[in-house]
Amino acid sequence: MSLETAFRQNWHAQGWDHHPQPGLVAVSTGVDSMVLLALLRTLPAAERGPLTVVHVNHELRDQSRTEEAFLRQWCADRGLPVLVRHWPVAQHPQTGIEAAARAFRYRFFATALTTQAATWVATAHQADEQAETILLKLLRGGNLAQLTGMAASRPLGTGEVRHPLLPFTKAQLRQYAQQHQVPWYEDATNQDLTASRNRIRHRVLPVLTAENPQVVAHLQDYGAQLAAVLAVADRSLDQTLATIITNRHPVTGQVAPLLERPLAEQRLLLGRLIKQTAPQLSTAPSHLDQALKLLRHVQRPTGQIVFSNGWILEKRYRMFLFWQPQKFVKNPPEQISFMVVLNQWQTVGNGYLLGVFQSAPNHDSPHRTLSLSASQLPLMVRPWRTTDRLRLADGHHQSVRRALINAKVPQTQRTQVPVLVTAQGEVLAALGVKWAVWPHRQQTTTYHIGYQPESVKGEKDEQRY
Repeated sequence: MSLETAFRQNWHAQGWDHHPQPGLVAVSTGVDSMVLLALLRTLPAAERGPLTVVHVNHELRDQSRTEEAFLRQWCADRGLPVLVRHWPVAQHPQTGIEAAARAFRYRFFATALTTQAATWVATAHQADEQAETILLKLLRGGNLAQLTGMAASRPLGTGEVRHPLLPFTKAQLRQYAQQHQVPWYEDATNQDLTASRNRIRHRVLPVLTAENPQVVAHLQDYGAQLAAVLAVADRSLDQTLATIITNRHPVTGQVAPLLERPLAEQRLLLGRLIKQTAPQLSTAPSHLDQALKLLRHVQRPTGQIVFSNGWILEKRYRMFLFWQPQKFVKNPPEQISFMVVLNQWQTVGNGYLLGVFQSAPNHDSPHRTLSLSASQLPLMVRPWRTTDRLRLADGHHQSVRRALINAKVPQTQRTQVPVLVTAQGEVLAALGVKWAVWPHRQQTTTYHIGYQPESVKGEKDEQRY
């Protein structure tokens, strides 16, 4: 079978011939990308859509100017539009230039997808590079999913990146170029052994190929098998996560169901959840183990494990959150402080209302009764203080802080709990958490105190009408 036929079959197998849209072809003028462009031009236009060539002049070599001029002329001779972007020397970093160059290219490709109204950009990654990628990931360590290598396509900006040459080896592409007189330029930097990929390419892979000429094909096959197994595993993990996660904004889960799973599965579940929520974050075993250790620690009902970019895993008693707190705090908590007006409902904040009545409110409204003297009025609502204490039934007192801890109020929410106090500063209640116990006394009046969500009162008002 000819390479052109195999290329077209792969194009069809990926479904890229259905509803073809305008596309970009990333061409560096190396043999791989020149053959990619040549093969795409052999496809009927009805199967691929209009093509635009995109080229990055990295300004790393004197030859770059020659290559750019060649590509412009080659495309002009064939009526192909070409879009060129320069990476100025002034923008080159002192270290990590390979990664920086790649980032620059893909930013350019993402922008070009929009400006050219294209839906895909094809790059010339081939089978040997796939094998190199798998070997590099294996050596560096990390997530198992990385050993699947490059996918046939992946999202980018408003479109996707396609890798049509992944099934084909470098030798096949070079042979095609020679047979069909496809011109190309050799990049001298590909021989530079200071780059780790080049060492894999020129030293490691040739040794492995000498041991087994099919090593590239085998690595590709292993990557495909692993991708299939991980896809099945991910579906199973997602089903289990559905029984653990109670909210997605922010991500909130139950500790107990997670810890009921075998330890190895706990790591997989937590890693899957992190990748779903923040794909850019590392799910290194050390980080996952720290998080699971916190969740298992009975003596630590609350705590945090800090990830990068503001992400944290936060334990809150029986629940945990994986979130970026700063994205959910638009404004600082409102510090409520006001004098209570008798016989009317007043907004306390956090969606709650407080009412102090001289006669019992509607019979179906839950309320407390307290006996208060005239000297204890007016009542006030304010934020609680570290010196605030609640009177207990036995006459002893408990600090408001301890009451909040015992009630398992998350630490991040404790400052938002208001207290109801007398004119002398005696705490009658940490609202929504605990009431003080005040015995009936002579020369006092009984007051009925209601504390309820605003939505409850609204529903009752509607029922009256």
